[in-house]
Amino acid sequence: MEEKSLIKLRTEKLGELNIKTEDIITFDEGILGYEDYKQYVIVNFEECRPFEWLICVEDPMIAFPIINPLPLFTDYNPLDSVEEVQSLHIEDRGDVETFCIVTLGEDPAQVTINLKGPILVNMGNNKGKQVVLTEDYYNLHHPLVKT
Repeated sequence: MEEKSLIKLRTEKLGELNIKTEDIITFDEGILGYEDYKQYVIVNFEECRPFEWLICVEDPMIAFPIINPLPLFTDYNPLDSVEEVQSLHIEDRGDVETFCIVTLGEDPAQVTINLKGPILVNMGNNKGKQVVLTEDYYNLHHPLVKT
């Protein structure tokens, strides 16, 4: 691997990371609340699974814990609920991964998942988009663990 294809990111919570430039995901519209930041990378650590981290390349202090919601919510399929995903240039729906931002808490019962604003990533071309679902039964702070 050539040295120029690696970027060093210094993060607050995860330390210094070396990422490959080909792993950078471009969000043309950014993430809600962070619209000026367009480039992110997904990082996973064995000890954090099933959670992963969506880290901003332009400002690595911006990092979101994310999770693939599909194994936990089997009737959740945001790709079927949105129409404005042309920007992802989807050729094969199998290339699209779904993630949701998680809000962590001290107590597992406080951990919530944002089912209202999923993040869709076309892994085939590294294009990402956060969408807002209009259905009333999805919410921003859905409990991840039922108590």
